[in-house]
Amino acid sequence: MSYSRKRGETWSARWRTREGLPAEKGGFETKKLAIEFAEEQEALERRDKNTRPSEMNMTMNDFVIEIWGPSLDVAKQTKLDYQLQYNSHIASVFGGKPMSSIKPSDIQQWRVRMKNYPAKTGYQLSESTINKVTNLLASILKSALDNDKIHNNPMSKVKRKKPKKINKATPLDISMVQQLANSLAPQWQILIWMGFFTGLRPSELLGLTWDRLDFEKGEILVDRQLSRFSDQVFEEHLKTTKSHRVIPFPARLQVLLQDHKSRFGLGPHGLILKNRSGNIWRYKDACAMYRDIARPMGIEKNKGLHQLRHTFVSTLIQLGVNAKQIQEWVGHESILETMDIYGHLFPNSLNELSKKLDDFVESQIAISSEQKMLA
Repeated sequence: MSYSRKRGETWSARWRTREGLPAEKGGFETKKLAIEFAEEQEALERRDKNTRPSEMNMTMNDFVIEIWGPSLDVAKQTKLDYQLQYNSHIASVFGGKPMSSIKPSDIQQWRVRMKNYPAKTGYQLSESTINKVTNLLASILKSALDNDKIHNNPMSKVKRKKPKKINKATPLDISMVQQLANSLAPQWQILIWMGFFTGLRPSELLGLTWDRLDFEKGEILVDRQLSRFSDQVFEEHLKTTKSHRVIPFPARLQVLLQDHKSRFGLGPHGLILKNRSGNIWRYKDACAMYRDIARPMGIEKNKGLHQLRHTFVSTLIQLGVNAKQIQEWVGHESILETMDIYGHLFPNSLNELSKKLDDFVESQIAISSEQKMLA
């Protein structure tokens, strides 16, 4: 049975758990508030909800370290990305707080601060970054609710805007691609042309080995990518199920790769690309080299190696390749992803479509008239 008792200037709520053990929480200003809280806890216990204060007062840091983190079934890189986001944006505000004490207003104020004030790095966070970090906090709180560490998820009462579409691709023109390649030492120029001619993701480029090239059939097998961790060569899994694919092998790229191999040889494990020491050329180092040549050319700060992939797709669109073919070539999970990123590059003039419709009707009428005359 729930009851209360006075302790100093405040009241404590007391109740029993399902196991018959006593539980208590203090700090209530009146006896009525304490009893109401105790009755709520007993009601929760009857619904098989845990109310033990020692567990319900678990801080977010403790929950992340003891329960949420170890239960994540994601790629190693994804887990590290979560850790960075948590440490950079969540831990300093919510890490030391009991999760049961977090209110919707706390979350909303946190989001407003991220929007209006620069982060520790000095940069203003983008809307997409704020949404990403908010989604991470939501995932942690949902897990706490599922694991009976909180009874109500404060995130459920926070109004969030739907995330905007993926950033639109901004391709380079062919003269810029040529300039990028010429800015690199001869040993690494092939990186630019491989990206331009294949549309591979940067980690797929860096992980491409000679035995995946079929010069007779004119095909490239894409079935793995370079790991971003120094203790392994290839990732255990590709980015999506559609990432495993066979793509065309342009003849000009075949010539460039044959020349590259004869001049510079191959790297470890048959890798086409290698670093200055002849070892594995890691993603971070390749990106740094790209930035060094791209910035003086006026390429924006947030445009990296991935821009070669965008340029490749843009070129295919100019050549009249349809969205479904592009999706299969670049390994997008769905055609919606392709259109989210590249839809703005496709011709979409309604006037042009109207003219095509007129021309089609006129041609059919002309054919019909000609057939009647011959009848």
